[in-house]
Amino acid sequence: MVKLQSAAFAAAVGIASVANAQDRPPEWVKRPSLNDLEAVWPTRALKEGYGGKATLSCTVTVQGALRACQVVEESPSGGGFGGAALALSPQFMMKPALKAGAPVEATVRIPIRFPQPDKATGSRLRPATDTDFKGERVFTNLPWRQAPSYSEVLAAYPAKARTEKVSGGVTLDCRIGKDGGISGCDPMQETPEGYGFGAAARALSRLFVTPTVDGVGKSIAGSRVHVRISFAAEALTTTSPVIGRTDWLAFPTLDDFTAVVPGAARAAKIYKARVVMLCGVTAEGALATCKVQTEDPAGLGYGASAVALAPFFRVAVWTPEGLPVIGGSVRVPLRFDLEDAMAGKP
Repeated sequence: MVKLQSAAFAAAVGIASVANAQDRPPEWVKRPSLNDLEAVWPTRALKEGYGGKATLSCTVTVQGALRACQVVEESPSGGGFGGAALALSPQFMMKPALKAGAPVEATVRIPIRFPQPDKATGSRLRPATDTDFKGERVFTNLPWRQAPSYSEVLAAYPAKARTEKVSGGVTLDCRIGKDGGISGCDPMQETPEGYGFGAAARALSRLFVTPTVDGVGKSIAGSRVHVRISFAAEALTTTSPVIGRTDWLAFPTLDDFTAVVPGAARAAKIYKARVVMLCGVTAEGALATCKVQTEDPAGLGYGASAVALAPFFRVAVWTPEGLPVIGGSVRVPLRFDLEDAMAGKP
Protein backbone atom coordinates (compact mmCIF):
# COMPACT_ATOMS: atom_id res chain seq x y z
CA MET A 1 0.00 0.00 0.00
CA VAL A 2 1.33 3.40 -0.92
CA LYS A 3 1.67 5.89 1.90
CA LEU A 4 1.89 9.67 1.84
CA GLN A 5 3.09 11.76 4.71
CA SER A 6 0.13 13.74 6.07
CA ALA A 7 2.49 16.22 7.73
CA ALA A 8 4.04 16.97 4.37
CA PHE A 9 0.61 17.46 2.84
CA ALA A 10 -0.38 19.99 5.48
CA ALA A 11 1.67 22.61 3.65
CA ALA A 12 1.04 21.23 0.19
CA VAL A 13 -1.86 23.51 -0.76
CA GLY A 14 -1.34 27.24 -0.42
CA ILE A 15 -2.93 30.39 -1.75
CA ALA A 16 -1.65 33.75 -2.92
CA SER A 17 -3.98 36.55 -3.95
CA VAL A 18 -2.94 38.41 -7.08
CA ALA A 19 -5.91 40.77 -7.29
CA ASN A 20 -5.74 44.43 -6.28
CA ALA A 21 -8.03 46.85 -4.46
CA GLN A 22 -9.17 44.43 -1.77
CA ASP A 23 -9.86 45.06 1.90
CA ARG A 24 -9.42 41.32 2.54
CA PRO A 25 -8.04 38.72 0.13
CA PRO A 26 -9.67 35.30 -0.32
CA GLU A 27 -9.17 32.89 2.58
CA TRP A 28 -9.40 29.13 2.87
CA VAL A 29 -12.56 27.65 4.29
CA LYS A 30 -11.66 24.05 3.54
CA ARG A 31 -8.65 22.62 1.77
CA PRO A 32 -8.68 19.22 0.03
CA SER A 33 -7.80 16.27 2.23
CA LEU A 34 -5.05 13.72 1.76
CA ASN A 35 -7.62 11.27 0.40
CA ASP A 36 -8.77 13.91 -2.12
CA LEU A 37 -5.17 14.28 -3.31
CA GLU A 38 -4.75 10.53 -3.68
CA ALA A 39 -7.94 10.31 -5.76
CA VAL A 40 -6.49 12.44 -8.58
CA TRP A 41 -2.90 11.13 -8.58
CA PRO A 42 -1.58 10.85 -12.18
CA THR A 43 -1.40 7.22 -13.32
CA ARG A 44 2.20 7.16 -14.48
CA ALA A 45 3.44 8.99 -11.39
CA LEU A 46 1.51 6.54 -9.24
CA LYS A 47 2.98 3.48 -10.92
CA GLU A 48 6.54 4.84 -10.91
CA GLY A 49 6.24 6.28 -7.42
CA TYR A 50 7.12 9.95 -7.81
CA GLY A 51 5.57 13.22 -6.70
CA GLY A 52 5.32 16.62 -8.31
CA LYS A 53 3.97 20.16 -8.14
CA ALA A 54 1.45 22.30 -9.97
CA THR A 55 0.24 25.87 -9.61
CA LEU A 56 -3.24 26.96 -10.63
CA SER A 57 -4.51 30.44 -11.37
CA CYS A 58 -8.23 30.67 -10.54
CA THR A 59 -10.96 33.22 -10.01
CA VAL A 60 -12.65 33.04 -6.61
CA THR A 61 -16.32 33.92 -7.10
CA VAL A 62 -18.44 35.88 -4.65
CA GLN A 63 -19.84 32.51 -3.52
CA GLY A 64 -16.34 31.26 -2.64
CA ALA A 65 -16.16 28.72 -5.49
CA LEU A 66 -13.40 28.59 -8.10
CA ARG A 67 -13.87 29.13 -11.82
CA ALA A 68 -11.67 29.66 -14.89
CA CYS A 69 -8.80 27.66 -13.36
CA GLN A 70 -5.68 27.32 -15.50
CA VAL A 71 -2.40 25.52 -14.94
CA VAL A 72 0.42 28.10 -14.87
CA GLU A 73 3.23 25.84 -13.60
CA GLU A 74 3.81 22.10 -13.53
CA SER A 75 6.77 20.00 -12.39
CA PRO A 76 7.90 17.65 -13.76
CA SER A 77 6.63 18.83 -17.12
CA GLY A 78 4.21 16.36 -18.65
CA GLY A 79 3.85 14.42 -15.42
CA GLY A 80 0.11 14.96 -15.29
CA PHE A 81 0.10 16.94 -12.05
CA GLY A 82 -1.42 20.00 -13.74
CA GLY A 83 -4.44 17.99 -14.86
CA ALA A 84 -4.65 16.37 -11.43
CA ALA A 85 -4.69 19.80 -9.78
CA LEU A 86 -7.51 20.91 -12.09
CA ALA A 87 -9.49 17.78 -11.21
CA LEU A 88 -9.02 18.68 -7.54
CA SER A 89 -10.08 22.33 -7.86
CA PRO A 90 -13.89 21.84 -7.53
CA GLN A 91 -13.27 20.65 -3.97
CA PHE A 92 -11.69 23.95 -2.92
CA MET A 93 -13.82 26.26 -0.81
CA MET A 94 -12.81 29.80 0.09
CA LYS A 95 -14.16 32.93 1.63
CA PRO A 96 -14.40 35.53 -1.16
CA ALA A 97 -12.32 38.69 -1.14
CA LEU A 98 -13.96 41.73 0.40
CA LYS A 99 -13.97 45.31 -0.82
CA ALA A 100 -15.80 47.98 1.17
CA GLY A 101 -17.31 45.15 3.19
CA ALA A 102 -18.89 43.40 0.17
CA PRO A 103 -17.70 40.18 -1.51
CA VAL A 104 -15.93 40.63 -4.85
CA GLU A 105 -14.28 38.31 -7.33
CA ALA A 106 -10.52 37.93 -7.07
CA THR A 107 -7.78 36.00 -8.82
CA VAL A 108 -5.59 33.66 -6.81
CA ARG A 109 -2.58 31.43 -7.44
CA ILE A 110 -2.80 28.05 -5.73
CA PRO A 111 0.38 25.97 -5.48
CA ILE A 112 -0.31 22.26 -4.92
CA ARG A 113 2.45 19.83 -3.98
CA PHE A 114 2.03 16.08 -4.44
CA PRO A 115 4.41 14.56 -1.85
CA GLN A 116 6.73 11.69 -2.72
CA PRO A 117 5.02 8.33 -2.07
CA ASP A 118 6.88 5.80 0.03
CA LYS A 119 7.13 3.45 -2.93
CA ALA A 120 5.83 2.87 -6.44
CA THR A 121 2.54 1.00 -6.56
CA GLY A 122 -0.58 0.46 -8.58
CA SER A 123 -2.71 -0.38 -5.59
CA ARG A 124 -5.56 1.43 -3.91
CA LEU A 125 -5.23 4.90 -5.42
CA ARG A 126 -7.87 5.71 -8.00
CA PRO A 127 -6.68 8.62 -10.16
CA ALA A 128 -9.54 10.73 -11.49
CA THR A 129 -7.49 11.23 -14.65
CA ASP A 130 -7.13 7.50 -15.32
CA THR A 131 -9.73 5.83 -17.54
CA ASP A 132 -8.46 2.28 -16.80
CA PHE A 133 -10.17 2.15 -13.42
CA LYS A 134 -13.75 1.38 -14.43
CA GLY A 135 -16.34 3.32 -12.51
CA GLU A 136 -13.88 5.57 -10.73
CA ARG A 137 -13.49 8.43 -13.15
CA VAL A 138 -14.43 11.72 -11.54
CA PHE A 139 -16.08 14.40 -13.67
CA THR A 140 -16.52 18.09 -12.89
CA ASN A 141 -18.46 20.83 -14.68
CA LEU A 142 -20.40 18.42 -16.87
CA PRO A 143 -22.62 19.82 -19.66
CA TRP A 144 -25.85 19.09 -17.81
CA ARG A 145 -28.90 18.25 -19.91
CA GLN A 146 -31.18 19.12 -17.00
CA ALA A 147 -30.55 21.07 -13.81
CA PRO A 148 -32.59 22.77 -11.07
CA SER A 149 -34.24 26.08 -11.89
CA TYR A 150 -34.05 29.27 -9.85
CA SER A 151 -37.46 28.59 -8.37
CA GLU A 152 -36.50 25.04 -7.39
CA VAL A 153 -33.30 26.23 -5.70
CA LEU A 154 -35.23 28.92 -3.84
CA ALA A 155 -37.84 26.37 -2.76
CA ALA A 156 -35.06 24.17 -1.34
CA TYR A 157 -33.35 27.05 0.49
CA PRO A 158 -32.99 25.96 4.15
CA ALA A 159 -35.41 27.72 6.49
CA LYS A 160 -32.82 28.87 9.01
CA ALA A 161 -30.54 30.25 6.29
CA ARG A 162 -33.52 31.92 4.61
CA THR A 163 -34.56 33.63 7.85
CA GLU A 164 -31.05 34.86 8.58
CA LYS A 165 -30.30 35.58 4.89
CA VAL A 166 -27.16 33.43 4.96
CA SER A 167 -25.46 32.25 1.76
CA GLY A 168 -23.95 28.79 1.54
CA GLY A 169 -22.33 26.27 -0.74
CA VAL A 170 -22.06 22.50 -1.04
CA THR A 171 -19.98 20.19 -3.21
CA LEU A 172 -21.62 16.81 -3.68
CA ASP A 173 -19.89 13.59 -4.66
CA CYS A 174 -22.40 11.56 -6.70
CA ARG A 175 -22.64 8.49 -8.91
CA ILE A 176 -23.83 8.77 -12.52
CA GLY A 177 -26.62 6.40 -13.52
CA LYS A 178 -27.27 4.76 -16.90
CA ASP A 179 -29.96 7.34 -17.70
CA GLY A 180 -27.70 10.29 -16.83
CA GLY A 181 -29.32 10.92 -13.47
CA ILE A 182 -27.16 11.11 -10.37
CA SER A 183 -27.63 9.36 -7.04
CA GLY A 184 -25.87 8.38 -3.84
CA CYS A 185 -24.81 11.99 -3.33
CA ASP A 186 -22.78 12.80 -0.24
CA PRO A 187 -21.60 16.30 0.71
CA MET A 188 -17.84 16.63 0.36
CA GLN A 189 -17.99 20.21 1.60
CA GLU A 190 -20.72 22.21 3.28
CA THR A 191 -20.23 25.85 4.21
CA PRO A 192 -21.35 27.13 6.62
CA GLU A 193 -22.34 24.09 8.63
CA GLY A 194 -25.42 23.96 10.77
CA TYR A 195 -27.80 25.63 8.31
CA GLY A 196 -29.01 22.58 6.39
CA PHE A 197 -27.31 23.36 3.07
CA GLY A 198 -26.06 19.76 2.68
CA ALA A 199 -29.55 18.28 2.97
CA ALA A 200 -30.94 20.92 0.60
CA ALA A 201 -28.25 20.15 -2.00
CA ARG A 202 -28.95 16.43 -1.79
CA ALA A 203 -32.65 17.10 -2.34
CA LEU A 204 -31.81 19.09 -5.47
CA SER A 205 -29.44 16.43 -6.84
CA ARG A 206 -32.36 14.39 -8.26
CA LEU A 207 -33.01 17.22 -10.73
CA PHE A 208 -29.63 16.91 -12.48
CA VAL A 209 -29.27 14.86 -15.67
CA THR A 210 -26.00 14.59 -17.58
CA PRO A 211 -25.15 13.20 -21.02
CA THR A 212 -24.42 9.50 -20.74
CA VAL A 213 -21.25 9.40 -22.89
CA ASP A 214 -18.05 11.39 -22.87
CA GLY A 215 -16.44 13.28 -25.76
CA VAL A 216 -15.21 10.08 -27.42
CA GLY A 217 -18.50 8.20 -27.09
CA LYS A 218 -17.56 6.14 -24.03
CA SER A 219 -20.21 5.55 -21.41
CA ILE A 220 -19.76 7.50 -18.18
CA ALA A 221 -22.38 5.50 -16.27
CA GLY A 222 -21.00 4.38 -12.94
CA SER A 223 -18.49 7.21 -12.82
CA ARG A 224 -18.46 9.82 -10.10
CA VAL A 225 -19.25 13.48 -10.53
CA HIS A 226 -18.60 16.43 -8.25
CA VAL A 227 -21.51 18.87 -8.28
CA ARG A 228 -21.21 22.37 -6.87
CA ILE A 229 -24.48 23.88 -5.56
CA SER A 230 -24.48 27.45 -4.27
CA PHE A 231 -27.23 29.16 -2.34
CA ALA A 232 -27.02 32.95 -2.84
CA ALA A 233 -28.84 34.99 -0.22
CA GLU A 234 -29.30 37.88 -2.65
CA ALA A 235 -31.63 35.61 -4.66
CA LEU A 236 -34.06 35.71 -1.74
CA THR A 237 -34.80 39.40 -2.21
CA THR A 238 -34.92 39.81 -6.00
CA THR A 239 -37.75 39.11 -8.40
CA SER A 240 -35.54 39.14 -11.50
CA PRO A 241 -32.34 37.15 -10.92
CA VAL A 242 -29.69 37.98 -13.50
CA ILE A 243 -27.15 35.36 -14.52
CA GLY A 244 -23.59 36.64 -14.20
CA ARG A 245 -21.15 34.07 -15.56
CA THR A 246 -22.85 31.99 -18.19
CA ASP A 247 -21.33 29.30 -20.41
CA TRP A 248 -22.51 29.95 -23.97
CA LEU A 249 -23.01 26.77 -25.99
CA ALA A 250 -24.32 28.13 -29.30
CA PHE A 251 -24.19 31.45 -31.18
CA PRO A 252 -25.61 32.92 -34.40
CA THR A 253 -23.40 32.61 -37.48
CA LEU A 254 -22.28 35.48 -39.70
CA ASP A 255 -24.98 34.50 -42.18
CA ASP A 256 -27.55 34.71 -39.40
CA PHE A 257 -26.40 38.25 -38.63
CA THR A 258 -26.49 39.43 -42.24
CA ALA A 259 -29.95 37.89 -42.75
CA VAL A 260 -31.50 40.19 -40.12
CA VAL A 261 -29.90 43.52 -41.09
CA PRO A 262 -32.88 45.90 -40.97
CA GLY A 263 -34.10 47.63 -44.12
CA ALA A 264 -33.50 51.13 -42.72
CA ALA A 265 -29.89 50.22 -42.00
CA ARG A 266 -29.46 48.82 -45.51
CA ALA A 267 -30.87 52.01 -47.01
CA ALA A 268 -28.53 54.15 -44.90
CA LYS A 269 -25.64 51.68 -45.41
CA ILE A 270 -25.02 51.59 -41.66
CA TYR A 271 -23.77 48.15 -40.77
CA LYS A 272 -22.27 48.74 -37.35
CA ALA A 273 -24.41 48.69 -34.22
CA ARG A 274 -24.44 47.59 -30.60
CA VAL A 275 -27.45 46.11 -28.83
CA VAL A 276 -27.88 44.73 -25.32
CA MET A 277 -30.82 42.42 -24.61
CA LEU A 278 -32.15 40.96 -21.39
CA CYS A 279 -33.57 37.47 -21.96
CA GLY A 280 -35.10 34.73 -19.88
CA VAL A 281 -33.67 31.20 -19.98
CA THR A 282 -35.83 28.14 -20.63
CA ALA A 283 -35.35 24.60 -19.31
CA GLU A 284 -33.37 23.72 -22.45
CA GLY A 285 -30.99 26.68 -22.12
CA ALA A 286 -32.70 28.61 -24.90
CA LEU A 287 -33.42 32.35 -24.71
CA ALA A 288 -36.97 33.66 -24.48
CA THR A 289 -38.91 36.87 -23.81
CA CYS A 290 -35.95 39.01 -24.86
CA LYS A 291 -36.22 42.77 -24.37
CA VAL A 292 -33.87 45.41 -25.74
CA GLN A 293 -32.10 47.41 -23.05
CA THR A 294 -29.82 49.56 -25.21
CA GLU A 295 -29.51 50.13 -28.96
CA ASP A 296 -26.87 52.24 -30.71
CA PRO A 297 -27.56 53.74 -33.17
CA ALA A 298 -31.24 53.95 -32.36
CA GLY A 299 -34.06 54.12 -34.88
CA LEU A 300 -32.63 51.77 -37.51
CA GLY A 301 -34.21 48.56 -36.28
CA TYR A 302 -31.14 46.78 -34.90
CA GLY A 303 -32.92 46.10 -31.62
CA ALA A 304 -35.58 44.05 -33.37
CA SER A 305 -32.84 42.30 -35.37
CA ALA A 306 -31.09 41.31 -32.15
CA VAL A 307 -34.31 39.83 -30.77
CA ALA A 308 -34.70 37.87 -34.01
CA LEU A 309 -31.29 36.28 -33.35
CA ALA A 310 -32.25 35.03 -29.88
CA PRO A 311 -33.28 31.51 -31.06
CA PHE A 312 -29.72 30.90 -32.24
CA PHE A 313 -28.27 31.21 -28.73
CA ARG A 314 -28.10 28.51 -26.12
CA VAL A 315 -26.57 28.59 -22.66
CA ALA A 316 -25.48 25.93 -20.17
CA VAL A 317 -28.23 25.28 -17.62
CA TRP A 318 -25.91 25.36 -14.59
CA THR A 319 -22.99 27.70 -13.88
CA PRO A 320 -19.48 26.66 -12.77
CA GLU A 321 -20.13 28.54 -9.51
CA GLY A 322 -23.01 26.17 -8.80
CA LEU A 323 -25.83 28.60 -9.52
CA PRO A 324 -29.07 27.95 -11.41
CA VAL A 325 -29.73 29.43 -14.84
CA ILE A 326 -33.18 28.16 -15.81
CA GLY A 327 -35.84 30.72 -14.95
CA GLY A 328 -33.28 33.47 -14.54
CA SER A 329 -32.30 36.29 -16.87
CA VAL A 330 -29.16 36.80 -18.91
CA ARG A 331 -27.77 39.96 -20.51
CA VAL A 332 -26.82 39.44 -24.14
CA PRO A 333 -24.52 42.07 -25.67
CA LEU A 334 -24.46 41.96 -29.48
CA ARG A 335 -22.17 43.80 -31.84
CA PHE A 336 -23.07 44.15 -35.51
CA ASP A 337 -19.89 44.79 -37.53
CA LEU A 338 -20.95 43.79 -41.03
CA GLU A 339 -19.42 46.29 -43.43
CA ASP A 340 -17.28 43.66 -45.16
CA ALA A 341 -20.03 41.04 -45.13
CA MET A 342 -22.56 43.44 -46.64
CA ALA A 343 -20.25 44.84 -49.33
CA GLY A 344 -22.00 44.63 -52.70
CA LYS A 345 -25.31 43.48 -51.24
CA PRO A 346 -28.48 45.49 -51.92
